[in-house]
Order: sequence, then C-alpha cells, then structure tokens
Amino acid sequence: MSAPAAAALLPDAAPEPPGGTAGNRRRGGVRGAVHGRMRRWGFWALLLLLLAGMAALQLTRSPGESRDLSPGNAAPNGARAVAEVLRSQGVQVLVPGSLADARSMLESAEPAATLLLHDADGYLRADQLESLDGEAGRLVLVEPSLPQLRALAPGVLPAGLVPSEGGPLPADCTLPGPVAAGTLSRGGMAYRAPSLCFTFQTRAGSAGAYATADGGSTVVLGAGHALSNERITEAGNAALALHTLGSTGTLVWYQPTAADIAPAAEPQDPLSLLPAWVTPVSLWLMAVGVLAMLWRGRRLGPLVAEPLPVVVPAAETAEGRARLYQQSRAVARAAANLRAGTLTRLAAHLRLGPGTGAAAVVHAAAAALQAAAPDGPPSAAGYDPVRIEQLLRTYTPGTEAELASWAQDLLALEKEVIH
Repeated sequence: MSAPAAAALLPDAAPEPPGGTAGNRRRGGVRGAVHGRMRRWGFWALLLLLLAGMAALQLTRSPGESRDLSPGNAAPNGARAVAEVLRSQGVQVLVPGSLADARSMLESAEPAATLLLHDADGYLRADQLESLDGEAGRLVLVEPSLPQLRALAPGVLPAGLVPSEGGPLPADCTLPGPVAAGTLSRGGMAYRAPSLCFTFQTRAGSAGAYATADGGSTVVLGAGHALSNERITEAGNAALALHTLGSTGTLVWYQPTAADIAPAAEPQDPLSLLPAWVTPVSLWLMAVGVLAMLWRGRRLGPLVAEPLPVVVPAAETAEGRARLYQQSRAVARAAANLRAGTLTRLAAHLRLGPGTGAAAVVHAAAAALQAAAPDGPPSAAGYDPVRIEQLLRTYTPGTEAELASWAQDLLALEKEVIH
C-alpha cells in the first residue's frame, strides 16, 4: 500500500486547513516560477541595456575624439593635454571639421594664426594642399608625406625613420623652440632640409626630426609622438610642443577626414584604369578562340542524337559488379552486400519493419522454420538458431571459394524460409 493511501485510512486524519501547507506550496510554486522567469530574462535584459549604452556612447561621441593626436582625445594616443595647456595660456585652439572650415577660420583670425596639419591618411589632394599655402602665419606639418612636402614645404625631403635605439636627441641647432626644449624623445619620421634640428647621422648624411622652411614660417615635425598624451612628459617634448604651437594667439588644429576627399569631376571609366596592352591581348585571345571552335567543330562533324535512357538488364548489371569484385578481390565487400540483400529480402517476407536489426531477422527466420516443422525441432530441417545466426550475422568468408559456398547456403536458407 502506498504512503498516501495509508495516510487516508488513519482515523484521526484531519482535513488540511485552507491556509496550511497546500497554500504554502502554491505560493512557493508561484514564487519559483517568477524567479525562474527573472533568471531566464534577466541576462537578456542586461545584455540589451549594455548594447543600448554602447550605441548611445558611439552616437554622442565626436568622431575626432578617438583619432591619433586629436585635441579632444584624452587617450594615450590623443593630444588633449597639449591643447588644454595651450588654452590655459591664452591660445585659442580651434578644431575645424572640414577644409572649408579650416580656411574660414584662418581668414577670420586676427592676427595671422598657426595652422597644424596632420593628414596621416592622405585625404587631401595636391590642389587642396596648395590652397592652404600662405593662409596661415605659421604652418606646422606633423609627419607629412612626400606629396604634402612637395605642396607646402618644397625644400624638405623625407629621410626614413628616426632610430629608436639610444637616448634622446639633442637640439643641435639655434632655433628658439628646439633650444628651449633641449632634447627630444626618439621615434617618428626623419627629414632632410637646409635647416634641421634633433639630428642624427645616416649613410646619406644628416637627418633630423625637426625641419624648417620658408624662413622658419613652415615647421616639419616628424616626431608626432611628442604631442601625444602618452609621451608629452618625456625629454623636452612639452617645451617643444608649446613653443611650436603657441607662438600665435590662435591655433587651427586641422586633421582631414574622408569627408574632405574631393569628388571626381566626371565618372571614372573602369576601362581607362586598365593597362594599354589589355585591349589588344583580349582581342587576340577572342580571335584565337573563334578559330579554335571553327577548327574543332568542322573536324568532329555534326552531333548525333541517341535515344536515352539505355535499358540495361539487371542480370548484366549484377554480373558486371560481380566481375569487378572478383578482379579487385573484394571478398569482404561482396560478402557484406550478399548478407545485406538476404536480410532485406527476409525482413520483407517476414513482414518486419524497415528499421529491423539483423538479430530480429534471425529470430523471425528461426520462428518461421519452427512453425513450418511443428513436429520436430528446427534442426530437423538443418537450420537451428545457431546455424541461422552464423549464416546471417557472424560468419565472414575469407576466400573466393568460401564466398561461393556461403552464398549457396544463404540462397538455400532464403528459399527454405520463403517456401
């Protein structure tokens, strides 16, 4: 007898009060269900809030705040520290969003302003760079490329990279800014010019990380890292940055973006981008292909239609497969196919399902033989369960002769079961 039934037979069993254990169980079940839903949906809710916060941060953050040497970037690769110090000293730091804004700020600045140009990605074309020439009282090019030097500082040439080994580079010149700095941390790009500071020797001669042109009104600063928040306190980087960028009352800190790329006057023809030899070679290949088709087409003659499909008797297919097995001596593969065919046919005859295993087929075959000979054991017909198990499951012939004998035994067993 079960425990609930035994409890029901007790004479002093009292009915459970409405607010008793059953009510507690119901309240516990509801509370557990609520907690389960909260655990199940809490993770997704937190994930959704995190994604929403990241999206809001990306939308509200200015694009320039993450760029290298950006005056609004407080990260180690930014230059916010220099910009804030310049503002505290009374320098008006302006950050234009486009080339037109930069030119407008330079034209409205009184007196002439300082223009810092840092175009690391080379967005500006030569004509756009030339439009800035003469607009500022002082021009500072930070790590400029060769096209930028040709347009704004023709007398300065690139000279590779500044070696990172060794101590800080001494000023080694008489310009006020480098002399006030004294030294400069290593790194960045090097240049060659008539007026150089922070020099070092190379195989081609002297090179420096600081060069001037146009009588000192144009400064080429190869050590852009000297303006970064991470390395501004190294060597004399801070003094050099303040003297170079704070010589005027207004500093226009211009970093071009992809929006400054000038659109082409006309749509570019893709074929005009190909080398000149592509067109004649393509025409020659097309002519050769046409001649090859004419030559081979005349030689082979017209196509001949043939009625399909071709009917192949099953006996020929079986005989051809058997010869292939014989030539490759695939006794095990042939035995597996014979066993699978026999089991499939016996299962269909004995009305077994398509997913029936070999053991079930053996049992059904033995039962069928027993029913066919009720007066004696299955061994009287020569097929006891052990023999049937051996033929249909365990025995594997090793030679072609054994394969042929075993195939005859399988055929005899199948006929015995069927008939």
